Amino acid sequence: MLRRSVRLQKAKYYTEEGTPSVSYRENLYRIFRRRTSRGRGQHNMNSKDHHNGHHDSIANYQHDQNTSNSNSNSDVQNSSAWTTGPQATLTSTTGTQTNRARRNKVRTKCSFSGNIISFLLLLLLVVGITHYTQMHMQMREIQQEMQSLRRQVNMFAPLADTIPNFALESQGARVLHHLSSDTYWPQPDIGFIWYRIFYWWYSSKTQRTVIQGHSSLHPGKCWPFSGDRGHLFISLSHQVSITHVTLGHITKSQSPYGYIASAPREFSIYGMRTTDQEGTYLGTLVYDQDGAAHQTFELPNPDKGVFRYVKLQIENNWGNIDNTCLYSFRVHGKRPA
Repeated sequence: MLRRSVRLQKAKYYTEEGTPSVSYRENLYRIFRRRTSRGRGQHNMNSKDHHNGHHDSIANYQHDQNTSNSNSNSDVQNSSAWTTGPQATLTSTTGTQTNRARRNKVRTKCSFSGNIISFLLLLLLVVGITHYTQMHMQMREIQQEMQSLRRQVNMFAPLADTIPNFALESQGARVLHHLSSDTYWPQPDIGFIWYRIFYWWYSSKTQRTVIQGHSSLHPGKCWPFSGDRGHLFISLSHQVSITHVTLGHITKSQSPYGYIASAPREFSIYGMRTTDQEGTYLGTLVYDQDGAAHQTFELPNPDKGVFRYVKLQIENNWGNIDNTCLYSFRVHGKRPA
């Protein structure tokens, strides 16, 4: 049973059958919308203006009543839109959930890709560390093998290569030509002056070969002197107490003739502090023609003093009466404290 208002009857709100032409709820909605669309300034009006505004609202309401039939379709649409609001909310909620699911899926993919990259980087790091460790171990093994080979080589190396040589030209030693024997040089007579010039150059060059400390000896690269007896006078690089000497000559296997008759046989060593004195005898030794190229001898009379000069006296050779060849000579000892 709907309530009938006298004011609404005067405003012809009801139809001839006595039913309202517009839903009371809908009219309230329309009035509410109209009122809320106005500015908030009307709430600050005085009571008189508010009363006039009330009559204006009634007039506007009557005008809306006349146009209600023409706007019924739009009202129905508005009403439908109003009633379908929850469905729109449901649709919006579903869309939000779908977007959230998509974002979660993208995050999952990104997380999975990041895990794969991290795993690959870790794998590369492990492989690199393993490879570096293996290479380091291999290098250590190679170094140990090289050290072992060096020790083996040193065991079989000549003694002269492992102790100091004080008759070494590069270290300061030199040959005193005017105190040594004459060089064997069978050359034709080309004039006295030119002969003396070439002789001096050739003699100086070959005598220096003896104290240059060559480990490899080559046939013909020696100092020859005439006959089987001669001597070489050497100024040492340091004052030294002589303990050993080394005499060098090519072996029989190196000789193109198969024998070394020009090699020294017996030789004596003299130590001198100055070039003026006679010299201190340190011993006589024998070079073995069937032995190694470099043969080191311990002097039988060491500790005879400290010497600056050494005289190598060749007493005889292994059979060549024309000349004797001297390839290498070294002096070993100890410097004074």
